[in-house]
Amino acid sequence: MEKHFKIFKTNKKNTDHDFNLDQILQNSNIDYSEISFDQEKTDIIKSYKTLNKKLGLRLNPIGNLKSILPQISFEPILKPLYTIVLTCIIIFTILTVKNYTTPVQYTEISVDKGEKITLHVTENITIYLNSESSIKIPLELKSNSKIILEGEAYFEISHNKKTTIEAEGIIFESSDCNFNINSKSKNELITHVKTGTLNLHNPKLPKSVKLAASKGDKISFYSKADFIAVEKENSTNYLAWHSGILEFENTSLYSAINTISEYFEVPIKIENKELLEDKLTAQFRNLEIDEILDIIQSKFNCEISGDGSKLIIN
Repeated sequence: MEKHFKIFKTNKKNTDHDFNLDQILQNSNIDYSEISFDQEKTDIIKSYKTLNKKLGLRLNPIGNLKSILPQISFEPILKPLYTIVLTCIIIFTILTVKNYTTPVQYTEISVDKGEKITLHVTENITIYLNSESSIKIPLELKSNSKIILEGEAYFEISHNKKTTIEAEGIIFESSDCNFNINSKSKNELITHVKTGTLNLHNPKLPKSVKLAASKGDKISFYSKADFIAVEKENSTNYLAWHSGILEFENTSLYSAINTISEYFEVPIKIENKELLEDKLTAQFRNLEIDEILDIIQSKFNCEISGDGSKLIIN
């Protein structure tokens, strides 16, 4: 035991240097025969750890790795890696700048009075363009491009990336929504949301002033005042030009006639004041104006005539 103690005590001073086990045993007058490494009786790994501990050494693979790393040159590996990363950054930057600086090319479609057209822009975007309306559609829909509408159109957008539409300076954005935009009036733009969510804002106002309209909302924009109003609208007659259905539920005859007049673009005036507040409940599906007025004339026992510029109800 004394010999073992001398080994540890003698060599603890040299823990920072390489050691020779043969030399240590020789200096301590110990023969190999005195040390047993019989695996059946001795845990060699445990003995090795104990010996290192007594000698003041530690198993430190991280430390050994740190001593090895400075000797390894990573330049052959990192240099091509840096080149690849830098090239990718440059290509991405060029494509991004090109995407935002290249002028957007449009195809323009116009519809004459009395005509309508259906446009399948993509498999996820369908546009129904009303008469006396025009639309500009980018030849390639990019993140910075937008569809520009003048007049009236019904949009069906489903499960698509964000689509941007501009009408009368108002910006509309949606990725999954069905909505109608009517900008035929010079002073008022009216939008109805049938399904989904539609985001809109006026670029003249701060960017923080944005609106999110949902199913059943009617949005009115008054250009002279730069004012946007949102309210609920139960009627779907705004879409009659597309669906061919006019529906009235306990509606005043005055309001019903105004809707019919606007739909057929024929001036109609009620001169019999007693009829103004009478109620109309009816559905007209793909009927001509003459057929609708015949039904109204029979229902309210009134007379309808014309003076060359408008129809008159008495």
